[in-house]
Amino acid sequence: MNGPNIASIIRHYRKCQEEADEACGYRLTPLGAWASSRAPHVFAFFRKVRLERYRLFLDLGSGDGLVTCIAGLFTRAVGIEIDRDLCRTAREAARHLLLLEKVDFVCGDYLSMRIGGADCLYVYPDKPLGRIEEQLSGWGGTLLVYGPHFPLKHFPPVRHLRCARERLTVYGQFSGS
Repeated sequence: MNGPNIASIIRHYRKCQEEADEACGYRLTPLGAWASSRAPHVFAFFRKVRLERYRLFLDLGSGDGLVTCIAGLFTRAVGIEIDRDLCRTAREAARHLLLLEKVDFVCGDYLSMRIGGADCLYVYPDKPLGRIEEQLSGWGGTLLVYGPHFPLKHFPPVRHLRCARERLTVYGQFSGS
């Protein structure tokens, strides 16, 4: 295998999905539901936001690690996932894809962690983002929210992106509450 690239990530995850016996791309975790993002769309979004500008990207609720691995093509990326099996799957993917120098995974609840040290956060929410908004008061980074379902209530969006049917909203400047 050559160095990691978006094509190798797509191939790896497609093969994993073909081999999986359970429903692919969706799973209940101890804290909610996880759903897979679409790799080509995520890659396009990350190019549009110039993810390489950021020094540390955190994927909140990283699931099987797809988004974190894609982010690792651009910058240092860490996925945080509560489900131990998904976390293990994500680590195996990063190892297989030769991304361990830029990608890591932490098994835990991101709401109980200090996430403000990252300058870019990503979330594909399964519920309203009120607790994340509280955590980010005074934070100066960028939050990327995949999907249209749960917009932030107290912070205006900076940019709305579309790729086919998928959406990504960019929020920034979390000064004040």
